[in-house]
Amino acid sequence: MLLRCWRRSRLSLRSEHRFWSGLDPVSQFPLVFHDQQAVVDLDPQALATKLAQHFPVQDFAPRNPLHNPFRHRASTAVAGDLTLTSGYTSPIHGRIGDNPGVGAINICYQGESYYEVDGNTFHIHAEAPLYFNPGFSYNYTTGHYNGLVLHVDLQRMQNTAAAIGGMGLSGRRFAADLQRPQVVSMTEERQAKLLITLRRAFALLDAPELQARGDLAVLQIDELIYRILALALCPQLDGGEGKGLSRELIFEDLLEWIGANLQSPINLSQLEQRSGYSRRNLQLAFSQRFGCGPIQWIRRQRLGLARQHLLNPSPSDSVAGISSKLGFSNLSSFSRDFHNTYGIRPSEMLREGRRLHG
Repeated sequence: MLLRCWRRSRLSLRSEHRFWSGLDPVSQFPLVFHDQQAVVDLDPQALATKLAQHFPVQDFAPRNPLHNPFRHRASTAVAGDLTLTSGYTSPIHGRIGDNPGVGAINICYQGESYYEVDGNTFHIHAEAPLYFNPGFSYNYTTGHYNGLVLHVDLQRMQNTAAAIGGMGLSGRRFAADLQRPQVVSMTEERQAKLLITLRRAFALLDAPELQARGDLAVLQIDELIYRILALALCPQLDGGEGKGLSRELIFEDLLEWIGANLQSPINLSQLEQRSGYSRRNLQLAFSQRFGCGPIQWIRRQRLGLARQHLLNPSPSDSVAGISSKLGFSNLSSFSRDFHNTYGIRPSEMLREGRRLHG
């Protein structure tokens, strides 16, 4: 149903613009916005030079130019700090270099395109129309292609995802989702709805009178685009039943991870990265739950685990060996903290353990 809506909207857009298309063969592919103001380029080298001013173009050339004379027709719109280019091109291939911190979004309306990153190939077409690349270099190949390109700030995208997730999360929680190339398809209902909504957001940019008056900027369409993209690209933000983010699940996941890694050093930066909480919210969450900060709580867990080892020792166990195995770097501070917590020295606890299991 959603796929039919996507196709219907494409056909409707085509019919709306057919009246002005005339004899220009390139105009048979109406653009998403500012169609009548589109610029036609017939020189691939001149276009490559123009594109290189905005992102790292390493190669750009027509495919089979004898059979497919080069044609490129494009229009540009601005939304906040986003620059979006809607365009049709005859078959081309090329390469884009590394672009750290900048994510490329390519959305197919007609035709198809292939992207190759580190030996992996990603294919977009009408049923799987969105390709996301997190600033990696990639090769691309297209047929006759009508689509839209924009570049997003990855840090802003992370922060947008964190704002949607709420609960004091930091953008680091979503870094992994936004550090891998991916294709968003129409096969899942939620993704299809998001892609259709994204297309509607792009159509809002085709309002020259509002743009001239400055009203378009007030609408903050760029923020809407960022939010839709964050929802589409970050699976953690799926709010379906039994899914998505909750403070309780995130915190329980963090505690489980700590328990599995007590024998390795754990610092606050790791806890921030793992949970997505800011340092302040980590301190608050642990204080509310356990009455102490996260590092103090981890130390308590290590002391409890040390107590279990001392009460159930193997023949080769020693106080120094157990403290080292559990991540205590200083034997004397371990002994002092253990005595303060349990009222007995670890060496005495070890003797008691040997007596019980002797």
